[in-house]
Amino acid sequence: MRWKRYVSLTLSLLASAAWILFILDRSAKTAEESVRESGWVWNVLRSIIPGISVKLVRKLAHFTEYFVLGGLLWTDFYLTKESLALPLLTGLIVAGADEYFQTFIPGRSGQLSDVLIDFSGLSLSVLLLWQLRRSGAAARTRSLN
Repeated sequence: MRWKRYVSLTLSLLASAAWILFILDRSAKTAEESVRESGWVWNVLRSIIPGISVKLVRKLAHFTEYFVLGGLLWTDFYLTKESLALPLLTGLIVAGADEYFQTFIPGRSGQLSDVLIDFSGLSLSVLLLWQLRRSGAAARTRSLN
């Protein structure tokens, strides 16, 4: 049974690493490449939500990328040690490093507001999963009584 836990943890860590690489790959794009790539998403969303701005779409992308990362990191740390602080701290470090990394990319800049947006998505994900875990544990305890 113990090997299943190691396999689960290994797969979880690989998924987190792959997602962080995906985020960093997005950040490595020049400003022109980034605008071009987000343009098609903006066109799709604009057909659904007329008047939505490119800036809002880009900020939602930040939030969404880190929402996913939060779920992955929560899983990593839940499998090793049930902790709420570790996935939040790790995600904050990744968000800060990501924005710093962007300062070296032509036409890009690192912004504290983006770190806050990233951390908001990450935090929401981690807190939702933590609450679901607590609710599930409480329901199991009630069903045993």
